[in-house]
Amino acid sequence: MGKIQTSKKRGKSSKNTSKPKGVVKPRLKAGSPAYDYSAASELTNRKFISEAIADALIDGDADAIREILLSHLKQVHKDHFYKDAGISRRTLFKLMEPNANPTLESLAKVCKALAEAA
Repeated sequence: MGKIQTSKKRGKSSKNTSKPKGVVKPRLKAGSPAYDYSAASELTNRKFISEAIADALIDGDADAIREILLSHLKQVHKDHFYKDAGISRRTLFKLMEPNANPTLESLAKVCKALAEAA
């Protein structure tokens, strides 16, 4: 078989082929209104949180469960929550620590409190 012939000419290349670094403002159509979005309303909704935790349990994603629960607890009044869950205040705050390893019983009480209030 013979060699494949290639062009000896170099093609032109653009120096700025990468995406711009920095903050890119989204562009809207002219006259389209923009609105601020806050996830706080969804994070206080116990039905939404309990469904999200159930989905994470089905997926077997323990980190997601922890993140969802922590996000919810940052938005709600913790004194009311630990009383609703039937756990001690100390247990609730231990559950929020970075290296927490809560018992199944504690998680069950938290999930039950979320489901009852939903």
